Amino acid sequence: MKRLLLFLIVCTLIPLTLRSQQSMTVMFMNTENLFDPEDDPLKDDDDYTPDGDYHWTKSRYWDKLDAVSKVIVAADEDQAPALVGLCEVENETVLKDLTSRSALREAGYRFVMTDSPDRRGIDVALMYRRSFFRLIGQESLRVNLKPYGGGATRDILHVTGVLDNHDTIDVYVCHWPSRYGGVEQSEPLRISAARRLRASADSVISVRRKPYIIIMGDLNEGPDDPAVRDVLAAGGRLVTVMDRLDGGSYKYDGEWDKYDQFILSTSFTNGLGCTELLGAEIMDLPFLLTDDDNYGGQKPFRTYNGRRYQGGYSDHLPIKMSIGF
Repeated sequence: MKRLLLFLIVCTLIPLTLRSQQSMTVMFMNTENLFDPEDDPLKDDDDYTPDGDYHWTKSRYWDKLDAVSKVIVAADEDQAPALVGLCEVENETVLKDLTSRSALREAGYRFVMTDSPDRRGIDVALMYRRSFFRLIGQESLRVNLKPYGGGATRDILHVTGVLDNHDTIDVYVCHWPSRYGGVEQSEPLRISAARRLRASADSVISVRRKPYIIIMGDLNEGPDDPAVRDVLAAGGRLVTVMDRLDGGSYKYDGEWDKYDQFILSTSFTNGLGCTELLGAEIMDLPFLLTDDDNYGGQKPFRTYNGRRYQGGYSDHLPIKMSIGF
């Protein structure tokens, strides 16, 4: 007990520059329809097969895996990111190929993912490096949209693990319902997802002495939109990160939005713990962008423009942050 008390005192008092002896990169990426080319009779994935509307061949599939791995490698010039959240991934085959048969194979990634009832079969996943993060457990949080007129959607992935400094971290990876059909009509669907997530996060906060919670994902909501501002960030237990940054991760009708987000528990930002947020950014790397001929400036260099294959990376820019521990 005396040793534990001394450790906590030291963590609180030593300067910020000395306290963060190590750091790790956490990133999130919407992969824009990372399907394998095989037809799954239980899913609506016909478009992403060789004979489908997108003519999704094995060659294009492997090029896509190379593209995603290139983005992940580019997130940290010193070492591969410790945690990588992904959305719009179809199945375990895709994750196995990405972690063991691409440029990432030397990083030693393991992964966990959901198996959601989403009609198209797309899911969310978390890749992690065991040298930084020891997995304790995982669960899928089902989001019920029926009361609001919605159909089946992606589960929320909740993963618990321990860092090298023995701090426990709870990571949530999300892909909330889209804005299809209009913002006002679809808003209740995202609020429902936010409430499901908030209930789980509150239960974690209630049992952890110092809760470290990372929420990441394509929320289809900006930091100031209702599901984030009025549900997740209400009460001050969770804080948004992306509202501090310029630009955006997704461009629609010439306007940039911050739909891809990190939201953290205050333990990362209040300066009272040994694990802390060092910084965050939108990965607007040159190779991830292309000229926007319609609205000017640039936009994400995506895999498809409509149904025309162009061999890019994603319709969203990835985001990353640095965590000291």
